[in-house]
Amino acid sequence: MKKRGRKPDVLVLNKGGSPVHIVTWQKAMSLIYKGEGISIARDGMRYGFEDWLVFSEMEDDYPFVYTVSSRIAVPEIITLKRYNKLPQREVKYSRQTIFQRDNYTCAYCGGDFQRSDLTIDHIDPKSKGGRSSWKNTISSCRKCNARKADKTLKQANMALLFKPKKPKWISPLAHIRRDHPCKSWKPYLDYARTE
Repeated sequence: MKKRGRKPDVLVLNKGGSPVHIVTWQKAMSLIYKGEGISIARDGMRYGFEDWLVFSEMEDDYPFVYTVSSRIAVPEIITLKRYNKLPQREVKYSRQTIFQRDNYTCAYCGGDFQRSDLTIDHIDPKSKGGRSSWKNTISSCRKCNARKADKTLKQANMALLFKPKKPKWISPLAHIRRDHPCKSWKPYLDYARTE
């Protein structure tokens, strides 16, 4: 049975077997080919690239990519050979994470904006000792930011629609449904949800 069409993403485990990421099938195949990753079959057997090619010749129940001379099964799970860390559990402070935290909404007027139409505003202005921190920075549209300028909220006669706070870290696997079509992912997803 040949499976064509869209190839599924691939679950990546660290060297110790903990789920750390999800990558495209192209990235997974590249990691295996370069010897940085190992394919894990549905029965738990592990295969380096050459062995995975042999496995692919005997298997019909996976999606495949085709080369000039062969077909290669796309694994559902790979494990990394060297990386043994877990995902960083702190949300990195950056413009992008502030926009994401605020849901791309201006904290002054409440409008929804594209990233390119937003700026970062310091509630307590930097010129008055305000720091760049989760609780002192918010997403602001350009018009509201220009209106507030280098003033305090009181001086600008403006108010915040929501109070900024440090966002909670969310596992990169948290958005995956429990009934994900790759049944081989289930034990790892269950593990990730209990961490």
